Order: sequence, then C-alpha cells, then structure tokens
Amino acid sequence: MREEGPETSALADQSRLARILKEMNDEGSFSASVLVGADGMPLSAASCRFDVEAIAATALLLKGGVQQSRKLLGLDELDEVSLVQGDGMRLVCRYFAIGDEELILAVIVSSRRSYRRLTSRAIKKIRAEWEGFSWVGP
Repeated sequence: MREEGPETSALADQSRLARILKEMNDEGSFSASVLVGADGMPLSAASCRFDVEAIAATALLLKGGVQQSRKLLGLDELDEVSLVQGDGMRLVCRYFAIGDEELILAVIVSSRRSYRRLTSRAIKKIRAEWEGFSWVGP
C-alpha cells in the first residue's frame, strides 16, 4: 500500500487546479491559462504552448503597474488587466484573493472570444477547492 505524503497530496491539489483550468480553456477555446501565486510562481497551468513562467512573470509585472496606477489615480480595487496585440489576441490577468492569499488567473484568449464569464466561473471553482488544499498553510 502506498502512503500518501505531503508531496503526493500537493500533486493531487495541483491536479484539481489544472482540471479547473483545462475545463475553462476547453469551453472558451483559450490558448493557455496559468494560476499564479503572489510571489509570481505558477501554481498550475493548462493548455500551455506558451512559456508558463513568462506568463506568470508578466502577470506579476502587470500587477505592480496596476497597484501604482491605483495609487496615482486614486482608483478603487481593479480586478483585471489585459494586453491586446494587433490581431486581437490578448493576455488577460484577473486578480483575486482567497483569505490572505493573492492570486492571479492569467489566460491567453483569441480575438473575438468572450472570457469574463468563464474566468469568473473558474475563480469561483478555485475558491471552492482552495480551502481543502494540503499545501496551504494554517
């Protein structure tokens, strides 16, 4: 009988996150999605033909810009930033928190694809799963 240790449990947690991301990607025909922690490290990814670490780093970099813009302009909480290239493909970064943990859901969306409903649904599912994860501290 195989004993389940912390590493095995953490892998199961990551697999559950990856399943949520994959379902979102499949339904929205997204090119990639990455769940990023507050430190900029990718926690999970799905359908990535892109560099996961580069997406995570970009999402964190944009978060810094958002925070500076909020201070300069006196804006309330912003929950999304998008980078759009000439052909309409976009990197969408949705910022959200679960307790004290700040997370980023970054998705790459083809032009003319709606994403807000699907990313909101994925964030809701991530929140529902998060509390039971073994790799989340007390």
